[in-house]
Order: sequence, then structure tokens, then C-alpha cells
Amino acid sequence: MENVVNIQNEQLVIEPVGLTKIAALKERIAIPLTHVVGASIDTGIINESKGFRMPGTAIPGYWAGTFRKNDEMTFFNIKHTSLPVVIQLKDEKYTRLVLGVDKPRELVTLINNHALS
Repeated sequence: MENVVNIQNEQLVIEPVGLTKIAALKERIAIPLTHVVGASIDTGIINESKGFRMPGTAIPGYWAGTFRKNDEMTFFNIKHTSLPVVIQLKDEKYTRLVLGVDKPRELVTLINNHALS
């Protein structure tokens, strides 16, 4: 597991777990739910160009940290073998978050239920 994601106090809270916390250079990301546009599963994103890493880790099969591409910043914390959850954001430093989690489909449903309410 790379991340634990919860909704607490009207915020989406992402906490990298174990060694991924060190590689991602983040202990926690908290995003107001009003800034969460929605979530999806996107298996193709793993094979796309990530852009310029600033700062972050790119170990074969694992991406962690902030990547900049086409004037957008994306936070990655995912193994190549994980099903990628992509969370779209507005009015935030990051345009999107690309995360590996234990139950990706359940997380997408949870986020979309809160983002659309």
C-alpha cells in the first residue's frame, strides 16, 4: 500500500505510508473537498510522460513526488503495478493526484459521492 486516503473535517486527506512517505517527500496532503473535482481510474497514466520531476523519486516501477508537465503540477505516489486513482483538483497547487491505494474503486466512489454532493 502506498497511501491511506480519508475524508476528515470536509477535507480529503492523503497520507503516504511506510517508505513511500520518504520517497514522496510528503507526510500528508490535505485538500478541501470543495477543491476536489472528482476521481477516476486511469490505467494509461502510468505509461504517459510524467514531465519534469521537482522534487521526487523515479525508481524503476515507482513514481513519487511532484512532476510538472504543460504548466500543470501532478503529485504521484504509485507503483507501476497499482491501479492508479487520479483525483482532479481545482484552485490547488496540484492539478491532480495520482495515487496507489488498497481499494481503488471504492476510493473513486467515495470521492465522487462527496465531490458531487
